[in-house]
Amino acid sequence: MVTLIGVTALAMLLPAAVGFTLREHALARAFLYSAALLGSLAGMIYLAARANPFDDGPLSHPFAILTLAYLLLPALMAVPLTEAVPDMRFWDAWFEMLSAFTTTGASLLEGGTSRGVDLWRATVAWGGGLFVLVSVMALLVPFNLGGVELLRSQSEGANQIMEAGQNQTLFQDSDQSRNLQRLRDQVSVIAPAYLGVTLVLWVGLSMLGNPPLVALMLAMSTLSTSGIVPVGVVTSVPSEGLIALVLVFALSRRLWPGARALSADQSPKRQDPELLLAASILALVVMALVLRAIFAPGSGGFVAQLADIWAHAFTALSFLTTTGFISAANGGLAQVFSGPAGLVLMGLALFGGGVATTAGGLKLMRVFALGWQARREVSKLVYPDSIGGDGPRLRGLRREGAFAAWLFLMIFIFALISLTAGLTLAGLTLEEAAVFAIAALTTTGPLPLIAAAEPLYWAALGDGAKIMLGFGMVLGRLELLLLLSVLWRR
Repeated sequence: MVTLIGVTALAMLLPAAVGFTLREHALARAFLYSAALLGSLAGMIYLAARANPFDDGPLSHPFAILTLAYLLLPALMAVPLTEAVPDMRFWDAWFEMLSAFTTTGASLLEGGTSRGVDLWRATVAWGGGLFVLVSVMALLVPFNLGGVELLRSQSEGANQIMEAGQNQTLFQDSDQSRNLQRLRDQVSVIAPAYLGVTLVLWVGLSMLGNPPLVALMLAMSTLSTSGIVPVGVVTSVPSEGLIALVLVFALSRRLWPGARALSADQSPKRQDPELLLAASILALVVMALVLRAIFAPGSGGFVAQLADIWAHAFTALSFLTTTGFISAANGGLAQVFSGPAGLVLMGLALFGGGVATTAGGLKLMRVFALGWQARREVSKLVYPDSIGGDGPRLRGLRREGAFAAWLFLMIFIFALISLTAGLTLAGLTLEEAAVFAIAALTTTGPLPLIAAAEPLYWAALGDGAKIMLGFGMVLGRLELLLLLSVLWRR
């Protein structure tokens, strides 16, 4: 936590430098003074605690570590925001930073804001995406949590997973020193690739006509799947195509370095179940929506139909990765996806991206495991004496993998119902509460603007609803099985 506070202080220097460059001196001073305050705080805590040995206990549980990070850091990140944005309350600033750090991208700041504030939101979201990639590999992989249990059941088979679960409880081997060492190791592996892809996308978007600062914020939002879109983005098919290529990284963790620690499966990436399922889902969605657009009155000529196909494909990919970008090809698709078609986007966000990526939602591997098991059950109805086969890789996924996916699905549905009910008690209608709850639990902030019959705005919510949705974002980001592991150790 001391390191995270220090890194947060260093990150504040970036919007401070931009503020001084753009002659926004009040904003620059707010971030500079906050950086000095947090840097001093981190230094004093480090000096006071460096001689004390690490104490193991309940706070060494991954759920406690991650929850403390997601509750404490956004409060510290909100300090300069209250000074930089006039009349912004601390609770609103906390919600803004929590939304960014969980890579949700929901914003209370309607209309245009200063470049420094936009950059700070994008920087926090970018850091939150890197924090997710590192913490999953360092804290959750050793305990088969966060969706990793599906990848390992896919590659190692049922017996090894059962033996691992019987011989190790979650609180064993969870001391702070080993957690810190694993975090350092994963940062050295993942951070260079994460930074490198961001720089490549930044340069590419700048070359395609976006202002350099706007391109940097858009690149950060793409890598973190936060969907934060600054004002001044040049919306063009080449820019969207470059973003779509990078969004593929949110569909499977096998595309990132260090993926061998997740499983022993060495099959070609073109046979990755997550990538194949994502391609199938996108093909079906695009085909259905394109047919709907073609047969609609006044569908336009061939060029307009091609623009519609691309716009549908890009928007569907964006919501499947829980990013929430909306294509502007052919004049934008807000009217096409509004109303009943908004249910398609909510379904895509619920499916989510790949396991152990920056995307939220149920995750594609869980959907694949449940679908594969359902296929086997239907086969048994037709041929009761048949043998499943499929090899050890898919048998493990169909058994323990499907059980873990079903367990997560039940917890997710229970959390969704509870959050929706709480929002209705806060004064929202059932439809509004369901849309906001899905957006929070899947970390898809732009969803309410397009999925409902009329655009819904986060700024219109009351304080009670904001607090509930804030904790919903944390639960959606932490993987709900972590909460169950606190109650059920093994």
